[in-house]
Amino acid sequence: MDKESVDSLAEKIVTFQEKFHLTDTEMSLKSHLPVEKIHGIKQQIYQPQADEKQVLLNFITNYQAK
Repeated sequence: MDKESVDSLAEKIVTFQEKFHLTDTEMSLKSHLPVEKIHGIKQQIYQPQADEKQVLLNFITNYQAK
């Protein structure tokens, strides 16, 4: 995964969290990905595997606030 793709995913996560007022921990619990990976993606120190990226993108796309 290239750096531009990771940057874009990090931006999507931050925008999504701001929109729905979710912390990293809440997002981790709801998406079933470790909070450390979410932190790492946002800080651009972890490059997610393709399946992890897909899980996050699907989560962001299909999330419905309750």
